[in-house]
Amino acid sequence: MTPYLKIGIIGAGNISDLHAKGYISHNDSKILAVADINKNNSTKMSKKWGAKYQYTDYKDLIKNEEVDVVDIITPHNLHAKMTIEALKAGKHVSVQKPMAISLDECKKMIISASKSNKIFRVFENFVYYPPITKAKKILAEGKIGDPISIRIKSIHGSEKFGWKIPTSSNIWRADEKQSGGGRIIFDYGYHIFTIARYLIGEIDQVFSWIGETKTSNDMILESPSLISWKYKRKNIYGSWDATFSSKFQVNSDYFPEDECIEINGTKGIIWVNRCSGKMSNKPPLEIYSNGHYYSENFKDFELDWAKSFEIGVHDFISGIQNKKTVLLTGNQAKEIYSFARAAQKSAIENKPISIN
Repeated sequence: MTPYLKIGIIGAGNISDLHAKGYISHNDSKILAVADINKNNSTKMSKKWGAKYQYTDYKDLIKNEEVDVVDIITPHNLHAKMTIEALKAGKHVSVQKPMAISLDECKKMIISASKSNKIFRVFENFVYYPPITKAKKILAEGKIGDPISIRIKSIHGSEKFGWKIPTSSNIWRADEKQSGGGRIIFDYGYHIFTIARYLIGEIDQVFSWIGETKTSNDMILESPSLISWKYKRKNIYGSWDATFSSKFQVNSDYFPEDECIEINGTKGIIWVNRCSGKMSNKPPLEIYSNGHYYSENFKDFELDWAKSFEIGVHDFISGIQNKKTVLLTGNQAKEIYSFARAAQKSAIENKPISIN
């Protein structure tokens, strides 16, 4: 029996390198194969990661009987098709968020996973970011009492700063048939809606105002936007304020974005002051509890956004080894999909929309 899991990665863009670092840093996994429609990408990353095989057709990777695990990091319209094919081929599957571009696709993925004996998860890295996981622990311990509300702020800045985004990536993200529509509310919003669900619980209704702003490369972003929601638990509310400006500099090693979170409870407040960017010099996690203020310290490597990918990949490996479910399950991911679509529908119809 091989002492490690053999990984096949489909999609070799910027984000794939963050996934790869998680597999490379784990003693029980090895990247065996890489597939990307762009031969330059598959060649470059297979060499970088030490992969034995490289393909331009993902089907060849799925057919490779040596591959145990498939990690899918592709345009969103390909998620369902590739996931179902990989599960049918007997592979464990991790697919990058968002789950898919239609509810029907989400349901078919869940059915396919249920028919297999393999682990399937939709990967959402923010639920593995150390300040956020610590905030959830503090909340569960009751240090700020019962939750009353959560406020999330996201800032999206100029592409002059942070990662250099390939033109090909912007093209497919701007194409609704490939991306599912909604660069901020649907694509990026999957992060925000997952945070809201992960920290507090299930959502009942959503109401939204969604604006539009054109970027320097003529891409339309949903800014300014304000999304508000009501939890199923009585008298708990949430909101997300999203803004973009081509004149705004977001200091980041990754996408020019950053986030902050405030959770209000009956006895105190939790603040998460930074996530994917480096905008704030405040302590990453601050707490006001029962009349007293304190902050939590983290090592620099824990605050690196990439660390959440590594932790998330390690959890996936552990799930496979121990045959346990891993965040996000298919049903959890479908719920987040419905949350995002309800937000979009609310803005169009100008009324609250039930998640169900």
